[in-house]
Amino acid sequence: MAIFASRYERKLPIDDTEAISCEIATVEEVDGHTEYLLRVQRGDNSWNVLHRYNDFNKLHQSLRISGIDLPLPGKRIFGNMRPDFIAERKEALQVYINTILMNPILASSLPAKRFVDPESYSQSFYDHAVQNAMLCLRNDSVWALGATMGAIGWRLRKHYFKVTTKPPEKSSNKLVKSGSQTQQSKHFAAGSNGGSHSISIDAGTADPNAEMVAEWLEYGPDKYVEEKEINGVLKSLVGLQHPHIESIVFAANTENGCLVIRKFHKHGTLKDVLCMATPKNPFLSKYGNPKGRTALSMKQVATYGKQILDALIFLHSKGYAYGHLHSGNIVIVDDCVKLLDVENHLLGVPAFYRPFFVQHSKIHAIETVDVYCFGHVLFEMAMGYPLQESVVRQITECPEALKSLLESILSKEACKAGLPTLEQLLGHRFFTQYATDCGSSAEKPHFKLSLNAKELLRQAAVKSEKRLCDEQKSVKNQKRIVRVQELMSSEEEKRKSKQKAKLEHKQSKLKQQGSLQTSNGRLSLAATTAASTSTAAVGGGLSTADSFNRSDSTPEEPPTLAGLKSQTTGGQTPRQELHTGSSASVSVERQTSTPNMASVEDVEAGDEDEPTRSALLESICKFNRGSLRKVRSND
Repeated sequence: MAIFASRYERKLPIDDTEAISCEIATVEEVDGHTEYLLRVQRGDNSWNVLHRYNDFNKLHQSLRISGIDLPLPGKRIFGNMRPDFIAERKEALQVYINTILMNPILASSLPAKRFVDPESYSQSFYDHAVQNAMLCLRNDSVWALGATMGAIGWRLRKHYFKVTTKPPEKSSNKLVKSGSQTQQSKHFAAGSNGGSHSISIDAGTADPNAEMVAEWLEYGPDKYVEEKEINGVLKSLVGLQHPHIESIVFAANTENGCLVIRKFHKHGTLKDVLCMATPKNPFLSKYGNPKGRTALSMKQVATYGKQILDALIFLHSKGYAYGHLHSGNIVIVDDCVKLLDVENHLLGVPAFYRPFFVQHSKIHAIETVDVYCFGHVLFEMAMGYPLQESVVRQITECPEALKSLLESILSKEACKAGLPTLEQLLGHRFFTQYATDCGSSAEKPHFKLSLNAKELLRQAAVKSEKRLCDEQKSVKNQKRIVRVQELMSSEEEKRKSKQKAKLEHKQSKLKQQGSLQTSNGRLSLAATTAASTSTAAVGGGLSTADSFNRSDSTPEEPPTLAGLKSQTTGGQTPRQELHTGSSASVSVERQTSTPNMASVEDVEAGDEDEPTRSALLESICKFNRGSLRKVRSND
């Protein structure tokens, strides 16, 4: 089977929880269709991806199972190559992809990961999981691998299978166990098992009516313990006993990952209870847009929280950290909490809340991570919905004791100053006021690690903390760069807006000056023309009748000219009349040299004497300057 199986190209482990940003940089036309160039960045790495609109549509169809309303722009058959339509669709698709990547449930899904990073997520994780799970169980005489249970969890590299017990082999030669052998409930098998090492509990001690589940999980980026040493720690984890930690029935590891068999609880995890979801449904349909939510009572919140703290303190006291606390890793059995996936810390996989605490440089120690994750679980149990931010803004509708406890963990000030220890949380007044004792359990806590294993785990914890600190510095630098870019863009926008305002003000001022000059020019021209007409009329009275016959038309005498003639005295000669007309013309020209005053007076006069002005303009238009003659004066 392994010879003809497709080879799985194992690359450097990728942190699937690391945030990804995507920007549609440009639009290209290829073979008559439009392709969008996506510039994707994860941490310090960046790459480009080309997608058509149909690729966005396929992604949308894959995410519809979540029940979340996503703003995908509609499809257009005609006019879809117009530049204005392409620009509008580009902006709409940017909003669409941002909506997906900002949602923790959608961003962690396999369709979204393959869309933005096809090179890293194009391989079949399921086929790889089946091959390794069958390899782990190949020489096991108890468990047989069954059908897959689907994507019921949030991890892309974790797969769930049904398992059944193999029927006993028929043999004529039966070996009878000695009394000392029957007392041993656990056995350890290692060696030439196809490169795998397995540890399991005797099938006789397991509940025959219980449904079992096999979980295959690949190693993560924080795996700093060698495969041989992992086998020894897994043996200790199989022997772990605690009333608030779910026991492991079988564990086996290869060079690629680990297979664990444990009991499957039909009521699901704490997250299934809070979301009122069916445990075997896909992760996207269960938690994408839950149909209902319910919160726990204060008594339950305090009791379950106290039990969780007891389990965490026990693990840390033995030199082993949990590091993966969230509501999906907790089950409630007979009003008693049990933690799942205690092996995740050993395998080096990233935590569920890592995108949140990576934003706070004070949260880097293993115990501090457990404290921070405990605050999120406490908030979700009390409110009925998860906290979608790294810090809590305002806490309402809860007792003062719970508010004080949550603020000591999830407030912005607490994340900056430092979080309390697990022991300090256990002594908080909230648990003394509301928690109840669930009674003494018959199962006594037991967990034994060798000194070598403790040292290996300590060194691995130091390395994982260093990687977390480096990532926190990178996130801080990215935030600083984003803020600088925002400031630069805002300053650029302010500068452009100021330049635009200055240009508009200048244009409006020039337009206003132009309109004033135009109106003043018209009024000055009218006054000058009127003065010239008066002079022409006086000179016309001295000429003979033959001179008027040269004109194309015979103008009528305007009322103003008649008034000028009536004002002349009988003793004046024509020369004196001409001189008087010239003086009047000069005076008119002097008056028109001040356009503002003339414009106001002319406008007021025009409003009062409109008919006279119309007659004057009509006579000016009909007047012929060719009829004027030069007159000599003796002055």
